[in-house]
Amino acid sequence: MGLVLITGVSGEVGRGVVPLLERQFELRLLALDEPHDPRGVCADLLDWEALSRALEGVEAVLHLAVAPGYPGTYEDDAFNDLRFDVNVKGTFHVFEAARRAGVRRVVHVSSLMVVWGYGAETMVLGDAPVRPVGTYALTKALGEEIARHYASRGLEVVTLRIAAPLDISDPKLRHKPVRPQQVPFPDLAKAFALALTVPLSGYEVVTIVGESSRRVWDLGPARRVLGYVPQYRLDDLGVQFADAFDVPPRVPGT
Repeated sequence: MGLVLITGVSGEVGRGVVPLLERQFELRLLALDEPHDPRGVCADLLDWEALSRALEGVEAVLHLAVAPGYPGTYEDDAFNDLRFDVNVKGTFHVFEAARRAGVRRVVHVSSLMVVWGYGAETMVLGDAPVRPVGTYALTKALGEEIARHYASRGLEVVTLRIAAPLDISDPKLRHKPVRPQQVPFPDLAKAFALALTVPLSGYEVVTIVGESSRRVWDLGPARRVLGYVPQYRLDDLGVQFADAFDVPPRVPGT
């Protein structure tokens, strides 16, 4: 594998996986803020010229960039506009700029929120049709359609619907509630590494969640497409489980 561009490296997921992925890949790190790393590039996804420069010589992209902050179903007009700018328009820019630059593969990181509408009534298939809840999930679902479109235009593309990450090195881990779908950073980095390297025969969608006795999201496509097997079982980490769907809505002013 040649040079890999990772977008959104200053976010929670980026900060957690870059130290693990750099052991295996040559990385270029893209963020909005000024880099403090010689591999860093400062670029806005909405800036065609800056994005094109960042993609020069790149073989694969791991697209993590997302509108930051406010988990769950927080709604606000200004923030929703930002979500559409970053998660939809920005994703289009990444794919189109990658196509123009001759990038071979894009690993598109989506969210478990795109299938939140299934609830816990049954095991949710790892490649289930989207059923988004809230504007954030809607923008991520639209991002998946962009990914599917560019896969039909010749790019190698796989979408990973991920749950929130989990820092298993946190000394307070056993003293705070953990949702059973959260993914330990080493398992998440492993999934990304596989997604960057495994052979792909067409557009694929897989779900990456933590392994636990309370898992209600199917890992079958992740095993089939990526050969992914979680290293950690959350039950064995001594965590206190919260309700899987206990992501309270946020409203302006709260």
